[in-house]
Amino acid sequence: MRAAEVVQGFWRDTVASFTHDARIAAAAGRKAAHAVVSAGDAAFSAADKLARSAVSAGDAAARRALSSGDQFVRAAPARASAIARDPKTWRRSAAGCAGAMVALAVVALAFPLALGGSASVEAATQFRQDLSRYHAAPPDSRAAPLVSAAAAAYEDRAFFARPAWLPPISPLGVARAIARNLRGIPEGGSTIPQQLAKLYLRGIRRGSLSDKAREALFAVWLSRAAPREEIAGLYLNLSASTTMGARRPADGLDRLSLALFGMPLRRLAREDQLVLGAAPRGIYWLRAHPQMSAQRLAAARAWLASQGLWDATARSYLDDAPMTAPDFRFVEGWTEEVASGGLRSADADLISAVDNFREGLADALREFPGVSVRAGFAALGPNGTVLARSGAEAALMQVNYGSVAKLELLNFEAEAFGPESVRELPLAPGKCLRWMWATSEKRRVHGGSYCPNDVQPADHPMALDEAVARSINSMTTRHAVLLPELLATRRPDLFQQVAAHLTVAERTALDSPADRALASGQYAAVGMTVAPDAVTPALSYTAAGVALFRTLKERRERAGLPAASLPDDPTQLLGNDSRATVEQIGSYLHKKLFSSDGSCTLSDTGALLALHRKEGTLRWLAQRWPKLVFTGKTGSSPHDDSAVAAVALCLDTKPVVLVAGLRPLEGTLPLGLRGSVVLRGLDSYLRELSRLSRRPDSAELPPWAMVATAVETLR
Repeated sequence: MRAAEVVQGFWRDTVASFTHDARIAAAAGRKAAHAVVSAGDAAFSAADKLARSAVSAGDAAARRALSSGDQFVRAAPARASAIARDPKTWRRSAAGCAGAMVALAVVALAFPLALGGSASVEAATQFRQDLSRYHAAPPDSRAAPLVSAAAAAYEDRAFFARPAWLPPISPLGVARAIARNLRGIPEGGSTIPQQLAKLYLRGIRRGSLSDKAREALFAVWLSRAAPREEIAGLYLNLSASTTMGARRPADGLDRLSLALFGMPLRRLAREDQLVLGAAPRGIYWLRAHPQMSAQRLAAARAWLASQGLWDATARSYLDDAPMTAPDFRFVEGWTEEVASGGLRSADADLISAVDNFREGLADALREFPGVSVRAGFAALGPNGTVLARSGAEAALMQVNYGSVAKLELLNFEAEAFGPESVRELPLAPGKCLRWMWATSEKRRVHGGSYCPNDVQPADHPMALDEAVARSINSMTTRHAVLLPELLATRRPDLFQQVAAHLTVAERTALDSPADRALASGQYAAVGMTVAPDAVTPALSYTAAGVALFRTLKERRERAGLPAASLPDDPTQLLGNDSRATVEQIGSYLHKKLFSSDGSCTLSDTGALLALHRKEGTLRWLAQRWPKLVFTGKTGSSPHDDSAVAAVALCLDTKPVVLVAGLRPLEGTLPLGLRGSVVLRGLDSYLRELSRLSRRPDSAELPPWAMVATAVETLR
């Protein structure tokens, strides 16, 4: 009986398959009728009769098959025993089934549209129309060879090498996708033709197994309907425009290039094209999985190099490891402009002026012959909104933000005591101070003094705001190590929060009689007499300092500025080993320099720097724009491998930060190439905006700063 059940099941499956094929044939007949409507009513009538005949024939065949099947099933027990006695009968049945499957596969390969239903026929018509529009578009706006190759590196590495007769299905890709999805990593295993078929047949709707089968058949047809380059171009254009809420088969990629980089496709650097190849289908995936995205970029670049499509001998900022994870935001306005069919919403002036930034910086760099650098520029609005960017380097290239790190100390002190109190606490110049290390063992190994270098040594007592504005490293660190005692006496609530960054065990390990004696001297600097024995462990010199620097590091991280690599000692005030992208730096500065109400009013920290703009590191720009009130900061790496400059001002009543950074392609920066040099590129950018009747306005000072300015004017 078991053999009978097997045979019965086999026969039912065979009958069901045959019936299904018959109905497909009927559907194909109807399809044939509708396909010739344009030929005239007579042709339509004849085709309709043909279709009806096919339907009748299919139904009759199905009825005959079912009838025969029922008879076969009823006789199955007797036949099963016969098959069991005669193995040749079983082999003949299996061979017949295999032959039927082969025949069906041949039909699917030969006539994939016929088995795909009416939806596939309509999709094929749409594909031909899109291909005509694609051919009519300018070549440099519809595709770029490196972008297409990068897309293949990400999605389908056999795409350009796969023969047209071979089904565009990747068993290895499917297996890899299944394995990664089981590990909780969302990934598909479809090839590029399958992705394009999905766009035509169901868009972004979640598909069923029948949808997948129909897409596979349509992908077979697609792979023969056009050259590989055109299939890749259509896939990229449709995917790119769909990402932005539109459907543009001829220039979607060009529009996405504008949305991401503010530049047309033809102007993209190779790094931009590498990113763009990953972006059309997965820009949101890139954001959701930043670390894996960085790995995918690196793997795709290595594959392109192995194919001779990427010159690995030419230095790129992508060579630096570890590479930051991409976190692109669209340039404001471009997605709306694309989706609306061209309604002007993107600020093209801010984007076009980027070329002037490049020219101004290039003029400044002529003073440093033989130096090759890569620079990134971005204009950022509230909440990190990207108003313009120079290219992928603005979001990918890491630069050492240098003394921009000092801003957090000034911001913390202004919040704790108020800006007027910050200005009223000058300290005398001093070169060296006690070094801080995480453990007493390290303190015994290393020297006990920290003597930071100053480009301009302090020649008079100065408050923290002036020290930060002028980048006087020695004075900034002296103010930093004094801050715990100030907090303990004036803001004990804040000091408790700072002290909580150390465990009891850490505090005990860092405490020593020498540290308490140093803390006693710190109290004397603020006019208090505290004996060393009366100093609490939390205020012991090294323990208090480490707790403070951990607090500052945490505050930077919360504001979006990477600071994990900064040490627990005064060197972090110089941005030692601190790397971030240009856009991360600009977004951080926007939060610190402007008030949080969305207006052009400066924060207390921004105003403290603005009052020193004519004597601080922005003085060169202040001389060029003497009537403009702005704030900002420049920074240079202590390792001389990066330079940064940022300016905060008002543009069309909107608070905007312009930020730029550069680093050499090889070696270090020459002596004198600092953040102030980058200001020349920003100056050219501002001048171009003025020429376009978009002259920047002054940022607004808070009331206390306006009073301070009036008092200084009277003096």
